Amino acid sequence: MTTENDLDRLFDILIVGGGAAGCVLASRLSERGDKQILLLDAGPDPVAPGNEHPDIVDPFCLVASGNSAFRWPGLKANVGVGHRSESSASTPYIQGYGVGGASNINGMGADRGLPGDYDEWSLKGVSGWNWKDVLPYFKKLEHDLDFQEPRFAAIHGRDGPMPIRRVPRDQWGSFAAAVAEVANEKGFPFLIDYNAEFGDGVASVPTNCLPNRRVSAAMAYLSREVRQRPNLIIKPHTLVKRILFSQQRATAALVRINGYDRIIKAKEIIICGGAIQTPALLIRSGIGPKTQITELGVQLVRDSPGVGIDLQNHPCITLNTYLPEHAFQLADNPHFLQNWMRFSSHHEQCTPSDMHLMMFNKGAWHALGQRVGSVTVTVLKPYSKGKVTVESQDPGVSPRIDFNMLSDDRDEARLTNGLRFAFQLLAHPKVARMRHEIFMPDYRIVQSLSRPTRWNAFKASIISSILDRTLARRLLLTKLLVDMPALLTNERSMRAFVSKHTRPQFHPCGTCRMGAEHDTEAVVDGAGRLYGVSALRIADASIFPSIPRGYTHLITIMAAEKLSDEVKQTWQSKQSDLRIPSERRAQGS
Repeated sequence: MTTENDLDRLFDILIVGGGAAGCVLASRLSERGDKQILLLDAGPDPVAPGNEHPDIVDPFCLVASGNSAFRWPGLKANVGVGHRSESSASTPYIQGYGVGGASNINGMGADRGLPGDYDEWSLKGVSGWNWKDVLPYFKKLEHDLDFQEPRFAAIHGRDGPMPIRRVPRDQWGSFAAAVAEVANEKGFPFLIDYNAEFGDGVASVPTNCLPNRRVSAAMAYLSREVRQRPNLIIKPHTLVKRILFSQQRATAALVRINGYDRIIKAKEIIICGGAIQTPALLIRSGIGPKTQITELGVQLVRDSPGVGIDLQNHPCITLNTYLPEHAFQLADNPHFLQNWMRFSSHHEQCTPSDMHLMMFNKGAWHALGQRVGSVTVTVLKPYSKGKVTVESQDPGVSPRIDFNMLSDDRDEARLTNGLRFAFQLLAHPKVARMRHEIFMPDYRIVQSLSRPTRWNAFKASIISSILDRTLARRLLLTKLLVDMPALLTNERSMRAFVSKHTRPQFHPCGTCRMGAEHDTEAVVDGAGRLYGVSALRIADASIFPSIPRGYTHLITIMAAEKLSDEVKQTWQSKQSDLRIPSERRAQGS
């Protein structure tokens, strides 16, 4: 049991944020027994070995994401689609809260993105991050359960802490399988290995989920053995208010524990708060756009205009359908993710394989969810960018999130065409036999039934029994029904539909991006070190120079593995990397 006195020492590394990246760093850096490592997180520790919360362990991911105890409280986002008047409206936005972070509640998709994504990072002036550089870390993190033969050793890992497996094609739910079959008939091949075949096609989803349970980053990296290391302390329920500096050098963190403020000192601090909380913490600490920091009344440490800008995310639209009984997902398949596909928009200004389609055969844990299938269309390589800003010094006040989605015309055009493609698949006779009406999700109902309680199970059962009747279903869903033929023949209506129903995925990145030292909007170098200050790094999705054509969970773990090695190499070389990088000297006071 950690006591307050245990925090009085000078730590070698203080890790701020116990999400996926923080778990990796805590595990890897504490392998050095002579280094004192402290991991702090504002939320609970719901995945301590032997005491994992059942909602998180559940292999059906929406059980965990429906539990508000594991989501950042009060977080909202302005979707800001295009230039429509509703763009200023805020909607609840989910981000992981507690040790394990988003990996406790996400969909468990474990894809790597495409090699060209990392080669693009190199072209943006970031050395050491091309595909050949990052592949060893993808292999290091994984224990691929499907590709264990020696012939796969060049592309897959067999000894990493994170298990990766797939629902076999012959076990896909009937609705999801029908959509995939029609896509195949339209020329999209079945890919055996989505993480090693990089063209367009349909594949089983690689997931960090065993047949009967989730394996989050905390479960994989903070095992019982790791947690017993005497040089590692994990401290949940600890809110970091700001980083403290002396002569442009990070020296400590001001934190709140049990309602009281105290200072924790460290030789080096690594921030792993994610693309929303990391820039917010920097700005509260005096690092960020000078104007914003001045307006907050915070002492300026470093004028860093790139902090909080370049917020990127994957825009998407989800279509639901009510399933006939013969299309239900079988009880021995408890997983949310079945199959998905990459495809190309063929937009002349866009890269290939820039679009994505996910097929789901079950929409929730309860009886009503069993009857709901869906497809989600996503722009994998968006160009629209938003920002994160801070409006209060109080860390209890959530930062302002503006996604500004579809503000780039290329994104709107591609999502619109992607929706047309989804309509074509859904209209095909093979898919039509596996579904009833197409309708839009009612997120209020979804949220109200998300917790796995007896009362919610009863309510869902009653609703499903009513919706099983065709006339009642059509009457109750009238305002949510989608008239696909009408939309396909009316371009104006189609674009209005896209503007109204576009939502952000949960893959924010880019708000403290890596870049070359001459790039004035770059926040960190290729080793995660902040320009202009010393003894401070960032190791999370906020440092991505551009958004990958893949979901960000596994990519964040890869980046944390790589940056862990960067820190270890510094220790081994006995050369301090706590100086201010190169010629970009400190600004401010």
